Amino acid sequence: MNPMFQAPTVCNTGPLIGLARVNLAWLLFRLFPEVIVPEEVRDELLAKESPDRDQLIEVLRLATIHPRQNLPDRLLLTELDPGEAAVISVARQLSLSSVILDERKARRIAARVYELDVKGTAGLLVEAKKRGMIESVKPYLEGMIEGGYHLGPNLVAACLTEAKEM
Repeated sequence: MNPMFQAPTVCNTGPLIGLARVNLAWLLFRLFPEVIVPEEVRDELLAKESPDRDQLIEVLRLATIHPRQNLPDRLLLTELDPGEAAVISVARQLSLSSVILDERKARRIAARVYELDVKGTAGLLVEAKKRGMIESVKPYLEGMIEGGYHLGPNLVAACLTEAKEM
């Protein structure tokens, strides 16, 4: 098993929404021993009404909510939105090695600047298939896209190849 999945992780807004769109928000809690959600991310999730709101509220009850930081990393805040910046900051503060982010710029900064292991929503689906938690990745990727969640065609193709569905 990938060591990334043996330790707690910090999750951003997008992956929670993407998984909720296809009724898989529970998946994070089966893949990781603990899922930490910064307060900034929780506030983003609850800021507006969405068809997934009830599922997201339930997911937040399962997550460990990390309190808002008094001194956020100003460099991160100039480059990323508050949720993404908080995810990276919390991982560093707690000496965790992994984060769950979908936005390309945030992933690049987390991996290259802060040397964090990064997984995105599509990668979580591939891991879930490998572990037998889901039968197929493709219908969930399609469901997310149909639900308005952005996943680029190259990413979808790469995930389907890795999941041996292409």
